Amino acid sequence: MLIVGIAGLVIGIEHRYPYLEKHCAAYRTEGTPDFTVSVTDEMIETEKQKAVEIPAGADDGYFESLCAAREIAHRLPSYSAFLFHAAVIEYGGEAIAFTAPSGTGKSTHIKNWRRAFGREVGIVNGDKPILRFSRDGKLVAYGTPWSGKEGWSRNVGVPLRAIVFLERGKEDRITPLSPSDAALPLMNQILLESDPETVGATLSLADRMLATVGLFRLACTPDVASAVVAKSGIFGE
Repeated sequence: MLIVGIAGLVIGIEHRYPYLEKHCAAYRTEGTPDFTVSVTDEMIETEKQKAVEIPAGADDGYFESLCAAREIAHRLPSYSAFLFHAAVIEYGGEAIAFTAPSGTGKSTHIKNWRRAFGREVGIVNGDKPILRFSRDGKLVAYGTPWSGKEGWSRNVGVPLRAIVFLERGKEDRITPLSPSDAALPLMNQILLESDPETVGATLSLADRMLATVGLFRLACTPDVASAVVAKSGIFGE
Protein backbone atom coordinates (compact mmCIF):
# COMPACT_ATOMS: atom_id res chain seq x y z
CA MET A 1 0.00 0.00 0.00
CA LEU A 2 1.19 3.47 -0.88
CA ILE A 3 1.07 5.96 2.01
CA VAL A 4 1.08 9.68 1.23
CA GLY A 5 0.89 12.84 3.27
CA ILE A 6 -1.42 15.43 1.69
CA ALA A 7 -3.13 18.43 3.30
CA GLY A 8 -2.02 17.39 6.76
CA LEU A 9 -3.60 13.95 6.34
CA VAL A 10 -1.97 10.54 6.12
CA ILE A 11 -3.73 8.66 3.33
CA GLY A 12 -3.36 5.03 2.31
CA ILE A 13 -3.84 4.11 -1.37
CA GLU A 14 -4.24 0.46 -2.28
CA HIS A 15 -2.91 0.31 -5.83
CA ARG A 16 -1.66 -2.10 -8.46
CA TYR A 17 0.28 -0.05 -10.99
CA PRO A 18 3.71 1.60 -10.53
CA TYR A 19 2.56 4.88 -12.09
CA LEU A 20 0.94 6.02 -8.85
CA GLU A 21 4.09 5.53 -6.77
CA LYS A 22 6.12 7.64 -9.19
CA HIS A 23 3.37 10.25 -9.49
CA CYS A 24 3.14 10.67 -5.70
CA ALA A 25 6.86 10.40 -4.96
CA ALA A 26 7.13 13.89 -3.41
CA TYR A 27 4.20 13.12 -1.08
CA ARG A 28 5.22 9.71 0.27
CA THR A 29 5.28 9.37 4.03
CA GLU A 30 4.95 6.84 6.83
CA GLY A 31 2.46 6.28 9.59
CA THR A 32 -1.03 5.00 10.20
CA PRO A 33 -3.45 6.32 7.57
CA ASP A 34 -6.30 8.58 8.60
CA PHE A 35 -8.20 6.75 5.86
CA THR A 36 -7.52 4.39 2.96
CA VAL A 37 -8.86 4.34 -0.58
CA SER A 38 -8.74 1.71 -3.30
CA VAL A 39 -9.56 1.60 -7.00
CA THR A 40 -11.40 -1.16 -8.85
CA ASP A 41 -11.14 -2.22 -12.49
CA GLU A 42 -14.68 -0.92 -12.99
CA MET A 43 -13.64 2.55 -11.77
CA ILE A 44 -10.71 2.59 -14.18
CA GLU A 45 -12.91 1.62 -17.14
CA THR A 46 -15.46 4.28 -16.23
CA GLU A 47 -12.71 6.91 -15.99
CA LYS A 48 -11.42 5.93 -19.42
CA GLN A 49 -14.85 6.21 -21.01
CA LYS A 50 -15.58 9.68 -19.71
CA ALA A 51 -12.13 11.10 -20.49
CA VAL A 52 -12.37 14.04 -22.86
CA GLU A 53 -8.65 14.17 -23.63
CA ILE A 54 -6.23 11.29 -23.07
CA PRO A 55 -2.51 12.13 -22.91
CA ALA A 56 -0.18 10.20 -25.18
CA GLY A 57 1.06 7.07 -23.47
CA ALA A 58 -1.67 7.05 -20.83
CA ASP A 59 -2.15 3.53 -19.45
CA ASP A 60 -4.22 1.89 -16.72
CA GLY A 61 -1.83 3.29 -14.11
CA TYR A 62 -2.61 6.84 -15.25
CA PHE A 63 -6.33 6.22 -14.92
CA GLU A 64 -5.84 4.50 -11.57
CA SER A 65 -4.21 7.71 -10.37
CA LEU A 66 -7.18 9.81 -11.49
CA CYS A 67 -9.55 7.43 -9.75
CA ALA A 68 -7.46 7.58 -6.57
CA ALA A 69 -7.74 11.38 -6.59
CA ARG A 70 -11.50 11.10 -6.95
CA GLU A 71 -11.76 8.57 -4.13
CA ILE A 72 -9.66 10.78 -1.86
CA ALA A 73 -11.91 13.74 -2.71
CA HIS A 74 -14.92 11.69 -1.58
CA ARG A 75 -13.44 11.44 1.90
CA LEU A 76 -12.17 14.98 2.36
CA PRO A 77 -15.34 16.75 3.62
CA SER A 78 -15.14 14.66 6.80
CA TYR A 79 -11.82 16.40 7.46
CA SER A 80 -13.01 19.98 6.74
CA ALA A 81 -11.46 19.83 3.27
CA PHE A 82 -12.33 19.55 -0.41
CA LEU A 83 -10.63 19.26 -3.77
CA PHE A 84 -10.80 22.49 -5.78
CA HIS A 85 -10.21 23.00 -9.50
CA ALA A 86 -7.78 25.92 -9.55
CA ALA A 87 -4.18 26.95 -9.99
CA VAL A 88 -2.66 28.29 -6.78
CA ILE A 89 0.38 30.51 -6.29
CA GLU A 90 2.13 31.77 -3.18
CA TYR A 91 3.01 35.45 -2.85
CA GLY A 92 4.17 37.15 0.33
CA GLY A 93 3.43 34.05 2.41
CA GLU A 94 -0.18 33.88 1.25
CA ALA A 95 -1.91 31.81 -1.41
CA ILE A 96 -4.04 33.03 -4.31
CA ALA A 97 -6.27 30.60 -6.19
CA PHE A 98 -7.06 31.30 -9.84
CA THR A 99 -10.03 29.34 -11.12
CA ALA A 100 -11.81 29.17 -14.46
CA PRO A 101 -13.07 26.58 -16.94
CA SER A 102 -10.27 24.60 -18.60
CA GLY A 103 -8.66 26.47 -21.47
CA THR A 104 -9.36 29.96 -20.12
CA GLY A 105 -5.72 30.76 -19.46
CA LYS A 106 -4.85 29.94 -15.84
CA SER A 107 -1.38 28.70 -16.76
CA THR A 108 -0.68 31.75 -18.92
CA HIS A 109 -1.71 34.08 -16.12
CA ILE A 110 0.51 32.32 -13.58
CA LYS A 111 3.45 32.53 -15.98
CA ASN A 112 2.77 36.27 -16.17
CA TRP A 113 3.01 36.51 -12.36
CA ARG A 114 6.38 34.80 -12.51
CA ARG A 115 7.54 37.11 -15.29
CA ALA A 116 6.38 40.18 -13.39
CA PHE A 117 7.52 39.26 -9.86
CA GLY A 118 10.13 36.55 -10.36
CA ARG A 119 11.20 34.59 -7.30
CA GLU A 120 8.62 36.31 -5.12
CA VAL A 121 6.07 33.94 -6.69
CA GLY A 122 5.92 30.25 -5.76
CA ILE A 123 3.66 27.60 -7.22
CA VAL A 124 1.50 25.59 -4.83
CA ASN A 125 -0.48 23.55 -7.35
CA GLY A 126 -1.38 23.86 -11.00
CA ASP A 127 -4.77 22.18 -11.18
CA LYS A 128 -6.25 20.33 -8.18
CA PRO A 129 -5.23 21.72 -4.80
CA ILE A 130 -6.94 20.72 -1.59
CA LEU A 131 -8.44 23.51 0.51
CA ARG A 132 -8.75 22.67 4.20
CA PHE A 133 -9.84 24.62 7.25
CA SER A 134 -7.36 24.52 10.11
CA ARG A 135 -8.44 24.15 13.73
CA ASP A 136 -8.22 27.92 14.19
CA GLY A 137 -10.56 28.53 11.26
CA LYS A 138 -8.00 29.55 8.61
CA LEU A 139 -8.44 28.20 5.10
CA VAL A 140 -5.21 26.67 3.82
CA ALA A 141 -4.35 25.70 0.23
CA TYR A 142 -2.30 22.52 -0.14
CA GLY A 143 -0.43 21.09 -3.09
CA THR A 144 -1.37 17.65 -4.38
CA PRO A 145 0.21 15.25 -6.88
CA TRP A 146 -2.65 16.02 -9.30
CA SER A 147 -1.33 19.23 -10.74
CA GLY A 148 -2.16 19.51 -14.45
CA LYS A 149 -0.12 19.29 -17.64
CA GLU A 150 2.71 21.46 -16.31
CA GLY A 151 3.19 19.34 -13.20
CA TRP A 152 3.25 22.41 -10.96
CA SER A 153 3.12 21.00 -7.45
CA ARG A 154 4.75 21.57 -4.07
CA ASN A 155 4.03 19.59 -0.93
CA VAL A 156 3.20 22.68 1.11
CA GLY A 157 0.26 24.37 2.81
CA VAL A 158 -0.22 28.13 2.49
CA PRO A 159 -3.00 30.28 4.02
CA LEU A 160 -5.44 31.28 1.29
CA ARG A 161 -5.90 35.03 0.86
CA ALA A 162 -8.12 35.18 -2.22
CA ILE A 163 -9.94 33.34 -4.97
CA VAL A 164 -9.84 34.97 -8.40
CA PHE A 165 -12.27 33.98 -11.14
CA LEU A 166 -10.52 34.42 -14.47
CA GLU A 167 -12.13 35.35 -17.75
CA ARG A 168 -10.67 36.57 -21.01
CA GLY A 169 -10.93 40.29 -21.63
CA LYS A 170 -9.80 42.99 -24.04
CA GLU A 171 -8.27 44.89 -21.13
CA ASP A 172 -7.03 43.95 -17.68
CA ARG A 173 -9.54 44.71 -14.94
CA ILE A 174 -10.09 43.23 -11.48
CA THR A 175 -13.26 43.77 -9.46
CA PRO A 176 -14.31 42.50 -6.01
CA LEU A 177 -17.17 40.01 -5.82
CA SER A 178 -19.74 39.51 -3.10
CA PRO A 179 -20.18 35.99 -1.70
CA SER A 180 -23.57 35.72 -3.46
CA ASP A 181 -22.03 36.65 -6.84
CA ALA A 182 -19.17 34.21 -6.34
CA ALA A 183 -21.27 31.25 -5.15
CA LEU A 184 -22.31 29.78 -8.51
CA PRO A 185 -18.94 30.00 -10.29
CA LEU A 186 -17.32 28.64 -7.15
CA MET A 187 -19.52 25.55 -7.01
CA ASN A 188 -18.72 24.82 -10.66
CA GLN A 189 -15.12 24.18 -9.58
CA ILE A 190 -15.85 21.85 -6.64
CA LEU A 191 -16.38 18.11 -7.01
CA LEU A 192 -19.79 17.32 -5.53
CA GLU A 193 -20.78 13.79 -4.55
CA SER A 194 -24.16 12.17 -4.98
CA ASP A 195 -24.86 11.21 -1.37
CA PRO A 196 -26.73 13.91 0.58
CA GLU A 197 -24.48 13.83 3.65
CA THR A 198 -21.29 14.52 1.69
CA VAL A 199 -23.01 17.15 -0.47
CA GLY A 200 -24.25 18.91 2.65
CA ALA A 201 -20.80 18.89 4.23
CA THR A 202 -19.20 20.24 1.06
CA LEU A 203 -21.77 23.03 0.70
CA SER A 204 -21.19 24.01 4.32
CA LEU A 205 -17.44 24.23 3.68
CA ALA A 206 -18.04 26.31 0.54
CA ASP A 207 -20.18 28.74 2.53
CA ARG A 208 -17.38 29.10 5.09
CA MET A 209 -14.89 29.71 2.30
CA LEU A 210 -17.03 32.45 0.74
CA ALA A 211 -17.09 34.23 4.10
CA THR A 212 -13.38 33.74 4.79
CA VAL A 213 -11.34 34.81 1.75
CA GLY A 214 -11.26 37.69 -0.72
CA LEU A 215 -13.27 37.13 -3.90
CA PHE A 216 -12.47 38.75 -7.24
CA ARG A 217 -13.28 38.61 -10.94
CA LEU A 218 -10.34 39.27 -13.27
CA ALA A 219 -10.90 40.04 -16.93
CA CYS A 220 -7.43 39.70 -18.37
CA THR A 221 -5.34 39.72 -21.50
CA PRO A 222 -2.39 37.36 -22.07
CA ASP A 223 0.00 40.24 -21.33
CA VAL A 224 2.27 40.40 -18.28
CA ALA A 225 0.46 43.56 -17.20
CA SER A 226 -2.49 41.39 -16.18
CA ALA A 227 -0.47 40.09 -13.22
CA VAL A 228 0.36 43.64 -12.08
CA VAL A 229 -3.33 44.61 -12.23
CA ALA A 230 -4.35 41.46 -10.36
CA LYS A 231 -1.78 41.96 -7.59
CA SER A 232 -2.84 45.59 -7.11
CA GLY A 233 -6.50 44.62 -6.76
CA ILE A 234 -5.92 41.65 -4.46
CA PHE A 235 -3.58 43.47 -2.10
CA GLY A 236 -5.37 46.83 -2.24
CA GLU A 237 -2.47 48.72 -3.74
